[in-house]
Amino acid sequence: MTDILPVEAWAELEQDITQRFGVNAHVYNDKGQPFTGHATWECGLCLAIREHKAAATGICAVINQVLGHEVRETRAPAITDCDAGMLVVCVPLFIGDELVGMVGGCGGFVDDNEPETYLLEKMAGLSEDKVEEICAGMPRKTAADVQALSDYIEGRVAEIVKDYEARQAK
Repeated sequence: MTDILPVEAWAELEQDITQRFGVNAHVYNDKGQPFTGHATWECGLCLAIREHKAAATGICAVINQVLGHEVRETRAPAITDCDAGMLVVCVPLFIGDELVGMVGGCGGFVDDNEPETYLLEKMAGLSEDKVEEICAGMPRKTAADVQALSDYIEGRVAEIVKDYEARQAK
């Protein structure tokens, strides 16, 4: 990924996605690992999950692995919910036939989705009242919002790949 853009440019893309769409944006390498050192936790529930290693491993790491495999196979963006009930968008970055990374965003609830309070209590020790407190006032995303997020990331990734390939052709 750092052959394509410097780490700072990837971090700027993460910030841009977060500011535009109100999600936790991340750029991952081909192994599904974040590498920019940048983290903006736009969604308080995601931050609460990340504070508990077992929850981060059991929720975040699992969905990242699943989506990494899916986008590698389909070569297309994936949109789903994590086990906690929140939105996850993952866009693959291919150079030729090689998956070199992924760009995505997560956090927040789409339409009438609700947090999976039982799972959050068991994995992160968050009571139902605490989950409700964390989620109070959290803006909802519509299907159109989610599609706009996915389309934006896909468009940015396409531009980045096109620019990289043009530089390589010189």
